[in-house]
Amino acid sequence: MGMKKHLLFSTMIVSILLTSFIYTSQGFTTSIPFTNINLENDDVLNYEGVRVVIFFKQNCPSCHSQIETLQELENNYTLSIIALNVDSEPINTTLLDLIEDLSLSTNWTLGYASSQAISTFDLTVVPSQVILDNNSEIVAVTEGYFDYTSIEIKILDAINHRTENYSENPISDSGDLLTALFIIIGVAVATVVVIYLFRLFKRSDKTTNMILASKKLEKAEKDE
Repeated sequence: MGMKKHLLFSTMIVSILLTSFIYTSQGFTTSIPFTNINLENDDVLNYEGVRVVIFFKQNCPSCHSQIETLQELENNYTLSIIALNVDSEPINTTLLDLIEDLSLSTNWTLGYASSQAISTFDLTVVPSQVILDNNSEIVAVTEGYFDYTSIEIKILDAINHRTENYSENPISDSGDLLTALFIIIGVAVATVVVIYLFRLFKRSDKTTNMILASKKLEKAEKDE
């Protein structure tokens, strides 16, 4: 019974370690789908380099101020900036108006945030920003307006792959969860098999010992 408990405890420890390894080895990468300016499905993970994703509303003065700050940063750093409108109904004209009103660079990617992206980051404030490094790992999520220096610190973190300050770990997709689940099930099944084989061998040893003992007894009786 003691051996069985020990094996079950070992299973739990191995499962936890393997599950943790899955997420720590993959980093905090998260799919951020959106509808681009051509009204096509797109994803932030399709872009390269350090990415700044800003969630905004058209009639939001703080959002416009944040966009202008990002324009300044773009002059000093190589960035992929993706501006996503959180309005529920994508209409191309709102993005075209924004480009014209703020004289946005043609390097910017504009689109509309998906409900998945909004729920993933629990967005309740605009502007909000998600900053990713060139490995698509999340470095920071900010809410509200951040000045040049504050955003610059986050961008430098992304350039230097400092992702440890981002404490949350959203599951990137259902595949990660299934992988972890299969590993846990696999370890559990392996443990059950080991316990079964252990008990089988133990019975076998017991049977063998009984046979040997019986033969010894028979021999002793003959000798008498």
